[in-house]
Amino acid sequence: MCCEKDLAAFVEDTRKNGGHGALMYLDLDDFKHINDSLGHQYGDILLQDISKAVSRIEGISSSCYRMGGDEFVIIVPPESYYRIDKIIEEIKDAFATPWYLKDSDYYCTMSMGLVRFPDHGDSVAELIRKSDVAMYAAKKSGKNRIAEYSDNIDSASIHRLDLEKSMYDAIKKQCEEFEVFFQPVVSKEDGKKGKKGKKGDPPCGR
Repeated sequence: MCCEKDLAAFVEDTRKNGGHGALMYLDLDDFKHINDSLGHQYGDILLQDISKAVSRIEGISSSCYRMGGDEFVIIVPPESYYRIDKIIEEIKDAFATPWYLKDSDYYCTMSMGLVRFPDHGDSVAELIRKSDVAMYAAKKSGKNRIAEYSDNIDSASIHRLDLEKSMYDAIKKQCEEFEVFFQPVVSKEDGKKGKKGKKGDPPCGR
């Protein structure tokens, strides 16, 4: 892929000459709703408009890639790293304004994961994986957010994957490894109808 080749070249540049770069993994929030409501043709128009808006940002104009569906990868090359904070702000500004579709304005937010190289890694596969992990963390924390990769995020992601794998394995074994507990639900009304204590008894919980 062109993205992976370019990323490898930028990583090698920082290895030889020093400096830093960044990789951003961007995913549109609830893009399916726009597709389902307006039709796929307008979904495609939105993706094209987003690509144009992001690629106009100084410093990343030639390093924006659509990964398929509603996912984009943006590389901040070493020579543009000095303005990374400005690049992030301009990306956020692009999504803070409505997109004109089918004679109306529509808002579409995004969640983005950020990794820095060589700080967070110096291989293409490692950086892409970690940016994806950070993006998932942004989604999980409420969407419309940017999350930077950290070891804490990675540990939580690995734990989630291990839990999912264990659950699938248990299902394949006819759920023999599951143990079910039933918790009665008591409403406030039910609580009021409880048996009254004797005169002089302390209130519950004391």
